[in-house]
Amino acid sequence: MTDSWLQVAVAPQLVTLPKPKDVFSSWHLLQYLSFMIQISAIPSTLLSCQIGEVTILTDHSSVEVEFSTPTETLLSGKFYAYNGKVYLHDLRSLIEQAIKATGFSVEQFILCAAYGEEEAETTFIAVHCDRDIDIYDIDPLFLNHFLTPASSRRIAPNSFVFVSWFARKNERLAYYIYCDYIAAGKPGHISFLGDYANVNAVEDNVMTIAILCDNVQKRASELAKQEVELVAFTVRCGDRATTFFFDRSLADGHCFYFRNAFNAPDQIFIPAVATAKTTTDRPIAVLLDTSQFYDSIPMQEFELQSAALTSDECLLSEQLFTSEDVRIPYENQPYDADFDALRPILITESTCEIADLSEKPNCVKFTWRHNRNCIAMPNPIGDGIFTEPYNFIFK
Repeated sequence: MTDSWLQVAVAPQLVTLPKPKDVFSSWHLLQYLSFMIQISAIPSTLLSCQIGEVTILTDHSSVEVEFSTPTETLLSGKFYAYNGKVYLHDLRSLIEQAIKATGFSVEQFILCAAYGEEEAETTFIAVHCDRDIDIYDIDPLFLNHFLTPASSRRIAPNSFVFVSWFARKNERLAYYIYCDYIAAGKPGHISFLGDYANVNAVEDNVMTIAILCDNVQKRASELAKQEVELVAFTVRCGDRATTFFFDRSLADGHCFYFRNAFNAPDQIFIPAVATAKTTTDRPIAVLLDTSQFYDSIPMQEFELQSAALTSDECLLSEQLFTSEDVRIPYENQPYDADFDALRPILITESTCEIADLSEKPNCVKFTWRHNRNCIAMPNPIGDGIFTEPYNFIFK
């Protein structure tokens, strides 16, 4: 044998044999020529919708397969090979369920196949996406877009919004806010740096920030050195951008916070008229000639018929209706910008018809209810009779 390396063809790839030191026995050659275990290529970072059928190549009759996160085993068992292959179908559902259980948008996964002491393992990071996106390279998506389907939307002036994005390791997390305002009857523009000014991402992960509109208003007034009225503001992080327009007609409107297709917190303000419908389910028990209620289950639902919506708001509405986690602010804490602290609700029925004709305004209609059967009542305790304006109209 020479000092050069030896290459032998082993399906499905070439195997490079190491340079022999003393004697290269036939036993070593057979070991290198054996098929062993191989897992089909999986990108190191991908959307959950991109995971397809995973193939495990092996020369054994079966392999022990384990699919897990760093903290939980999702799939484990013995899988038998057919023509030297083991096929794993529908890992996507396991991935998305595992990510939803964490309450985040991204998770690390480990796929391991073993037979005795032989083992093959692959590790990857998956970002939740329950929509089918025709995409191969996800880096442009992560670098140029926030994790939301809408690039702009209307919001109420005294509200808060969530903004999420996928940040690569060592990427700068600083973001800027660009404000358009009116002061003394004249339009103006100003910008300032948000949080994370000198912070870099320590790993590939999804960042979520909550922006209070009142804080943006105060900051803009301080920089303009006068009281301003915000018209809109844009959040930018790198090449990502999203714009929020103030609509004062939404001040008493309906705001819904939900986890979107990326399992990231999102929100939509819907101009709509709500109709409350209260029903009570009362089964009747009959004993001889006497009847009485033996149970009473009250339920209150709210029907909403929206006004005209923008195309971006229609995309948000579609994801709102299919989301498994929808919330609204509590009455006594309307500005609590913690998604998990918001009040959960259920959307029981929805109709979302979106036309591609510019002359036909799009609208949605849906029904929602609180997740508790107990009927909600507005808090009757106000600030006091001496601080509230007198209303002579009886209600």
